[in-house]
Amino acid sequence: MKRLILMRHAKSSWSDSEVPDIERTLGERGRKAAGLLGKWLSDQNVSPDEVIVSSATRCQETWELVSAGLSNAPEVTTSPDLYMATPEKILDVIHEHAKGDTVLVIAHMPGIGSLARELRVDPAPAHTAFDKYPTGGTTVLEVQGDWETLGFGTTHLDRYVTPAELT
Repeated sequence: MKRLILMRHAKSSWSDSEVPDIERTLGERGRKAAGLLGKWLSDQNVSPDEVIVSSATRCQETWELVSAGLSNAPEVTTSPDLYMATPEKILDVIHEHAKGDTVLVIAHMPGIGSLARELRVDPAPAHTAFDKYPTGGTTVLEVQGDWETLGFGTTHLDRYVTPAELT
């Protein structure tokens, strides 16, 4: 069985309003959260063997800090197409790049949260933050079949976590 992990980047900094959105870095809270998410993935035995990450600085930094908590070094693809992408576009990127058994995608709202909701055949988790999909929100989905057949309503929810639960 394959797994898809959908993660919204960790909390970014708004300290410099002159920085273009795509170049915003993580704030202190985001850096801490990303490290906790990496440890959580490792503790849950759902470490990715492949990562597809948006080219935005805050996504790249999220991955760098998440990866520090993992024992393996997965294959990483940076995709500019994930920056502010729709659920459909994120799904296209997954179809194009995914080859591993456990694939982590790090991207942005509203696309990543919408995709997490639309891929599931299960009801939404009984979690107050799932619909908002806060920064660092992470969903683990069980994928039935191959990456090429991944589509809306074809996965099962395995688990969902937010950084607030890990602190």
